[in-house]
Amino acid sequence: MPGLPLELLRLLLLLLVAVSWPPPGGALAPGKKPPAAADPDPDPAVYTSQELRRRFEELLARLRANRSAEALHAELSPAPAVRTLSPELQPGPDGSLHLRIPRRSLPPGVPEFYRVHRALLRLSPGAPEPWDVTQPLQRQLRLRGSRAPTLLLRLSPRSDLWRAPLSGQPQLELHLRARATRGRRSTRMRTKDDCPLGPGRCCRLHTVRASLQDLGWTDWVMAPRELHVGMCMGECPSLYRSANIHAQVKSRLHSLRPDLVPAPCCVPSSYELVVLMHKTDSGISLQTYEDLVAKSCHCA
Repeated sequence: MPGLPLELLRLLLLLLVAVSWPPPGGALAPGKKPPAAADPDPDPAVYTSQELRRRFEELLARLRANRSAEALHAELSPAPAVRTLSPELQPGPDGSLHLRIPRRSLPPGVPEFYRVHRALLRLSPGAPEPWDVTQPLQRQLRLRGSRAPTLLLRLSPRSDLWRAPLSGQPQLELHLRARATRGRRSTRMRTKDDCPLGPGRCCRLHTVRASLQDLGWTDWVMAPRELHVGMCMGECPSLYRSANIHAQVKSRLHSLRPDLVPAPCCVPSSYELVVLMHKTDSGISLQTYEDLVAKSCHCA
């Protein structure tokens, strides 16, 4: 520019450079809008609910896995059934004891479908200590060539067991297990309805689908929305699925004095674990219930 001093030209050049220089990282370029503001922190209540639901699903998955493992274990090693016999016990000439067990008194399916897991002999109902006679009884049952109507066990009792005279009727307690090696056939034997009153009339497990509305829980339970409730229903005829010796005695006395002693009742013998996500005064919580849904039944 002719006629302008050199110092003025330098000043104009600096102004031009300053205007055209790109903005620093924290500044905004002309004509550009500021970025949208970040979302505020999520609602703590919403976050807690989502976290509890995630934990609820994890617990359900773990429970399903545990049930599968339990089912497999039950298939390979089913829980023993207990039966009590009243055998004949006589002293032998050489100081031994002769235990006579009529084959007709053995539970159905022994030894073909059920094996004797344990056999405990009480010399009298009030004897403080049982006598384990599992091995001699198993040996007699393995003698397939002999189908004598009575099993004869020659026993050599310890002196402390044989010191007191016999009083009352001896009892032989058999703990039975289904033979798992028979696979599906054995499974059918275990699940077969052996009710003496007719199919479906004796104590057994029934499953009922129930919603939260059915249970009246809609005001406090959030999940699950539906339960498969196992319930024990049916009659308890004599010695059918007895929970223990007391139940057997109760059944016997009921047959003699029905006006005085009630019959055993069909009640749960084990339960499924159930997880409920429910409301509390402080928010939402997960709780495990161990006695809500029946898994198996017996008479007690």
